[in-house]
Amino acid sequence: MKNLDYETLKAEWQKEWNEKGEKYAKAVNDMVAFAEVHGWDAYKGEDAVDEREGMMQLCEAVFELLKDANERGETAKFRADFPPSNIIFEGCEDEAGNAGEKDKVRDKLGDVDQICSLWGENVLFIASNDDGKTLYLLEGDRVSEVAKGVIAVGKSKRNEIYALLNQDEVWLIRGYDGKSGGELVARFSHELEIIYDEAGILPFNDGSKVLLVAHDGIFLISQSGAKLIHPIYEDEGDDDDELEIDMANATLSNDNELIVAGEQDSDHVLMDSEGERLGGIGAQSSYPHFCLFSADDTQLITNSCHFYNGVTIGVDRALLKRGLEVEAYSYDEEGEKNFTLIDDAMRVYAGVAARDFYILGDAYGYIKAVGKDGRKIWRHYLGGTIKSMALSEDGGRAICGYIRRQAA
Repeated sequence: MKNLDYETLKAEWQKEWNEKGEKYAKAVNDMVAFAEVHGWDAYKGEDAVDEREGMMQLCEAVFELLKDANERGETAKFRADFPPSNIIFEGCEDEAGNAGEKDKVRDKLGDVDQICSLWGENVLFIASNDDGKTLYLLEGDRVSEVAKGVIAVGKSKRNEIYALLNQDEVWLIRGYDGKSGGELVARFSHELEIIYDEAGILPFNDGSKVLLVAHDGIFLISQSGAKLIHPIYEDEGDDDDELEIDMANATLSNDNELIVAGEQDSDHVLMDSEGERLGGIGAQSSYPHFCLFSADDTQLITNSCHFYNGVTIGVDRALLKRGLEVEAYSYDEEGEKNFTLIDDAMRVYAGVAARDFYILGDAYGYIKAVGKDGRKIWRHYLGGTIKSMALSEDGGRAICGYIRRQAA
């Protein structure tokens, strides 16, 4: 760019960011709107292209302005001047000429792996980069570091029990505030070697145990130790001593009576609170990828995926408790179904249950609100892959964590 004074440069950055950014957003929205009515196979137009020039320089300039706005407490003005646009940072990373430059972009942005709501609109979140994971507290528009080395954070469905996981222990704290407040309920030594730092944790409502979801398996952890509940191999020749699974996912019902777990090489399995099998939900796409109970516990949704797409179905809890088995690949067959088709497009990475609908985040960076009957309520595009999500305490605000798009 020309050697102009700072304010003139800022005006040029703002114009480039907004005018071409708005053009790109409109092109994407028009393309998606057409596809939702006519189907993607009918779309013959060109893909939307972000034409903002000099992305590396523009990203770095806007990122520095954002940091300055944070320090000055002027984030509202910054947001008005430079409306959110995550997609440009993906373009910035793509434009980076070598691995070192790409690493610099990644380290600046980081990934938000998990989000856990606190009181009001405050949240805990875990961000990761090449240096590892760090737990942060977000209070309004202020972010403060809580602790390094926390692999996972989770909150019970009821009773405000929070779980913090590191490589050696699980801490359970009632009424945790992200600082020093709260009552220590339990502290478990899990004695598991967690191979990868990517893991999820869900504490039970009474603080007696936690559900741990990891590449090493899906476990119940309590004072008695760690119990592997999925996958369980029936053949004696199968060796789970060096177990490693992909796409591990699991959830608890709100009353903690039911556990659902899945991974790439199995169906979603329904279990009781001790991990004993009750039934199964077959994948309607290729691989089980996500599961969640509705807010009132009357429905379970399961998502299975193939590359960046997927299928989500809803199953009535009453049928589940009677030992329902849902056959795989049956959503497009004729005849009566024992489930409801919720969505036939998304590879779901994260979601929350709000009143009588779900908010789901997918591999393409969309968040969608869908009803328990499959009706479409609204849709927004954020970019990247929506990896984590939480609802504010009053249920009126969804907080989403974004990471760079995952490989299929």
